[in-house]
Amino acid sequence: MERTILHIQVPDFCAVLEALRDPSRAHRPLAVADPTARSVVQAVNHLARREGIREGMPLAKARRRCRGLQVVPCDRSFYKRAHDLVARDLAAFSPLVEGAVLGRFFVDLTGTRRLWGPATDTACRLEDELLARRRLAARAGVAPNKLVSQAAAACVDVGDVSRVFPGGERAFLEGLPVTALPGIGPGTASILGELNVRRVGELAGLAPAHLFPVFGRRAERLIRLARGEDPLPVVPLERKARLEVARALPADEIDRGRLEIFLFHMVEEAGWVLRRQNRVPGRVRIVVGHADGVERTATRRLPDWNQILDRVLFGVVRDLFRKVAVRRVAVRKMAVEWLDLRMPLGQLCLFSDRRVDLARERRIQAALDAVRSRFGRSAVRWGLAGEG
Repeated sequence: MERTILHIQVPDFCAVLEALRDPSRAHRPLAVADPTARSVVQAVNHLARREGIREGMPLAKARRRCRGLQVVPCDRSFYKRAHDLVARDLAAFSPLVEGAVLGRFFVDLTGTRRLWGPATDTACRLEDELLARRRLAARAGVAPNKLVSQAAAACVDVGDVSRVFPGGERAFLEGLPVTALPGIGPGTASILGELNVRRVGELAGLAPAHLFPVFGRRAERLIRLARGEDPLPVVPLERKARLEVARALPADEIDRGRLEIFLFHMVEEAGWVLRRQNRVPGRVRIVVGHADGVERTATRRLPDWNQILDRVLFGVVRDLFRKVAVRRVAVRKMAVEWLDLRMPLGQLCLFSDRRVDLARERRIQAALDAVRSRFGRSAVRWGLAGEG
């Protein structure tokens, strides 16, 4: 059976929500940004975009470019609640709804024709329901996979639906700029431009061997995407408990040693909460936000733990950090998310690495927690002088 994937998106989602919350904001250029001196623009409305304001632009530069710009503090919990409400509406049409990015959703409509009719009709119905129920104007794309449906949605205006039929994926993509493909940002597009590759069709016509000297193992994936090949399934939204610790650094920092100290303190905070709640995570995700607005993430599945030890947690997080923090651009913020929280599963081995003296680590951790419980969490802290 051919897959039928719907991508539905609400352009400028966060800015639209702010305008709905306060209608007076709807008729002026609007930017969403944290109220700090080093803040970058996180979202804009169509009027600000018309003035040349873009996501990732330093807020000070945006203010100089548009004197009448109104700036609204970022309210992440408000945006997330609205995002979850939309996901719940979409889930009435399919159990497979993925919404990893605010205001953007994939819905697997495979096998639903007899229930809801043709996929394009379902897409139009969903657009109408979101407008009537949530006052959100959306646009949609329907295609045999996630990649092409997302590109199709980006090619139409709100209220419209773009349909790409099976077999037409490559022909549809070939005329688009390479930045239409996920994972190709300005940096990758600039490198491809130096190779005189600016359209998806030009990229699709290359052999992986031609790009391997420049992109390494990424070359094969880039060409597969350019040819419209995307086997990834729609993954439903996470419903398991999670814990997030996020920090905006007091100043942009590029020194890895100092960044790892900040990271260790974040791990300490998470370890304290996990032990108090008697929970262990199944996965960990780290997000590193650079001063130029670029964010890099990495996720790792964790073994079955029966106890949370700060220094062992930090070893895992530090490995992920070193995997993503490879750009020579200062870091502005970091976040560590502990996912799939659950009760410990019996007396299982914490790690297979026998170089760690687990009994000693447990005794030290118990002593630290006892001191902190009595005198406060800042009464005693680890030092990192011996960390490699």
